[in-house]
Amino acid sequence: MFQNNPLLSQLKQQIRENKPRIEGSVKANEKGFGFLEADKKSYFIAPPAMKKVMHGDKIKAVITSNGDKEQAEPEALIEPMLNRFIAKVRFNKEKKLQLAVDHPNIKNLILANKVDTIEEELQEGDWVVAELKKHPLRDDKAFFAQITQFICRADDNFAPWWVTLARHQQPRTPVAGLDDYRLNDEQLQRKDLTALNFVTIDAASTQDMDDALYIESTANGWQLQVAIADPTAYIPLDSQIEQDARQRCFTNYLPGFNIPMLPRELSDELCSLMPQQKRPALVCTIETDFNGAILAEPHFTAAWIESKAKLDYDEVSDLLEQKANHWQPQNEQIAAQIERLHRFALARIEWRKTHALLFKERPDYSFELEQDGKVKAIHAKYRRIANQIVEEAMIIANTSAAVYLDKHAKCGIFNTHSGFDQKFLQAAHDFLLATLANDENRNELNARYAVDQLTTLDGYCRMRHDIEHCDFSFLEMRLRRFLTFAEFKAEAAPHFGLGLSAYATWTSPIRKYSDMVNHRIIKQCLLGQSAVKPAGDILARLQEARKQNRMVERDIADWLYAYYFAPQLAQNPIFTAEVQDVSRGGLRVLLLDNGASVFIPISTLHDKKEEISVNSDELALYIKEQKAYQIGDQLQVKLVEVNTTTRSLIGNVVS
Repeated sequence: MFQNNPLLSQLKQQIRENKPRIEGSVKANEKGFGFLEADKKSYFIAPPAMKKVMHGDKIKAVITSNGDKEQAEPEALIEPMLNRFIAKVRFNKEKKLQLAVDHPNIKNLILANKVDTIEEELQEGDWVVAELKKHPLRDDKAFFAQITQFICRADDNFAPWWVTLARHQQPRTPVAGLDDYRLNDEQLQRKDLTALNFVTIDAASTQDMDDALYIESTANGWQLQVAIADPTAYIPLDSQIEQDARQRCFTNYLPGFNIPMLPRELSDELCSLMPQQKRPALVCTIETDFNGAILAEPHFTAAWIESKAKLDYDEVSDLLEQKANHWQPQNEQIAAQIERLHRFALARIEWRKTHALLFKERPDYSFELEQDGKVKAIHAKYRRIANQIVEEAMIIANTSAAVYLDKHAKCGIFNTHSGFDQKFLQAAHDFLLATLANDENRNELNARYAVDQLTTLDGYCRMRHDIEHCDFSFLEMRLRRFLTFAEFKAEAAPHFGLGLSAYATWTSPIRKYSDMVNHRIIKQCLLGQSAVKPAGDILARLQEARKQNRMVERDIADWLYAYYFAPQLAQNPIFTAEVQDVSRGGLRVLLLDNGASVFIPISTLHDKKEEISVNSDELALYIKEQKAYQIGDQLQVKLVEVNTTTRSLIGNVVS
């Protein structure tokens, strides 16, 4: 009687149209149901409805009520979670091709086909790139995808590298080179400095050496000459190599190998400042007093140089630290260079300690790999004195380049950092006052850390010097949350993180495109030409590429940590860790011996959830109103779970 009744259908349509609608994001549960997260409120999505959506989809849903329970019925797709994605190949019982999305919260198997250009015969477990073509809320059909790129086989030992590079759309091969190269800047008059005792100091395995140092004592202090490899001498501005370098922006340094920004015959051979080889270079001459302060305007010149020795970081450090049976320089001239560079670096460190800012001493973590790509060991490497020598030389050279570019070109690519994010300035002021002030000094510190003071380079540096005498680890980590991100700019601006009024890198043109650009501008100044200001799209691409490279480095490391620790789990390994973050979910800690990131669920910290609270201002976790954990704290952590699929480590605090 009521079937095909137009009035009833119209009534149902009116009832549906009058129901409230909410926009939000889908959050899937492993048991098949899900939730629509919207405006700090969650709406239940039943399992049948979840088949129409995917975790992370942004949708519009109709909200229905059954008593006091509200339920979301997906109605329209606003933005899909997946567009381009990484997946593993699967075949169902009917041998139909399916894809398992490489995402911890997406369990859907998606039917797929492949583009005709993929020649490989796909096998179970292969890694691929795909694009979502059909979505149930958009096409009134099931999910469907198309495979656009084959990445590697399931059993490829280097899958972590290839998959991660594909995920972030990064190349896995060097830039294509030419059959031969010739100098293309003959108009530059190069000074012959091949007689000077330039030396390189680098890791023993380094091939792409782009800096060499020569230093002399003067009546007032030192004269340092920093020679930098000159790849732009071989790369025409309109060449394909230039265009490819502009897109890549950086050499990608990965565990086990690198993917250079330039062709290897340039980065590792023709431009590399190898010993006893004549090379074109840009040279900056810097005069300082014995305290490390710059005495005169830095001078740049195009030159020919010849490194007299490739020195190893560890061997030079062993010599200067007087380790037993340490290495000896090959002659008196090299020994004299090392001794002067050592004294110069110590003076510069003291100068920066007073007039700028020093880096917090933290180790770099490196993976030692077997030939098949498996992790043999993980090493924590601290900066030794030889590393600091090169670091101080590069910092003063880049500071000098900023001064030169600002004065002579009025432009360049400057590395800048403006300190606290404008929207967090008041919060930073309030935090400093709440943490450091007492009844006696409150008025003084209120003025010292006033918002208008914290926005200046001097005021920011003064604050950083102050907290060095307090609980620096906690304060530094907490204040980091208020900081803005570093930026590339075409005009000179301060770098608060370094405590310097301007900073422009030019010392790694083999590895950084920004440094190539600065080389070209310096050369324009040397030739008396008007400098060409870097375009906004170059700055934007540099910013994007730097972010991509960091994500690639992080993702590969997560994968390798999971593979490395999975076999060790049965041994119940315990590590010293530092708390990096505190949230309602638990603690994120860093294992100090190896740099792995481990999550500690809040449920393992105390058995009564109602007695736990998180103070977001202090980034601290309280139990029974007593502070139990805080960022910067060190504690003992036992590894209890390793998930190689999601590349995650779970631990427990050892009492």
